[in-house]
Amino acid sequence: MGRYNALKTVKLEGTFQLCDHFDSEPLTMDSSALKVVTDFTRRQPQVIAKDVDIDHALYMMKNGHVRSKLVVDEGDNFLGVVNCRDLSGRKVLSVAQRKQISREDVCVEDVMVAKEALYAVPYEIVARSTIGDVLETLQSLGSQHVLLIGNEGLRGMISAGDIARALHIPVSILQKPTSFKEIFGVVSGREDLIN
Repeated sequence: MGRYNALKTVKLEGTFQLCDHFDSEPLTMDSSALKVVTDFTRRQPQVIAKDVDIDHALYMMKNGHVRSKLVVDEGDNFLGVVNCRDLSGRKVLSVAQRKQISREDVCVEDVMVAKEALYAVPYEIVARSTIGDVLETLQSLGSQHVLLIGNEGLRGMISAGDIARALHIPVSILQKPTSFKEIFGVVSGREDLIN
């Protein structure tokens, strides 16, 4: 047919056991942090345009089995990070009310975590760190994500969710309030005041 060849296949007969995890040893808090890095030099980052409406964005993320995406503008410049919780929580209604628009008019840029509110660690530091070090960093920042920067720019990302899945443990990161309004929102139980 041309340039490609069909691979030789075999019939599956009998009983097959599932192969063990490809990593020779299970991951622990003392494992290299590189084991939980989403490295953009090896894997295309998941991106979404800033002007996509929230319902379409949530649909794309759920169908793609992705929990977070990097938000970019028309020139593919990095603007922030959005996750499923941002797209389906009270934050959406709060933004719609504040901007005096309908919920359907709220877009990704309205609910994303802007790059100015995110943190980054140089890749070479992460390469010498453990998963426990990264988890401690996320907890001290009160952030679900930490970005990795290299000489060429944004190099990768580590999320609390990735750590939880890799270690098979629950990971809870409490967002730290940064303003009086957010502190009041936490104390009074009014999440609509946060962000």
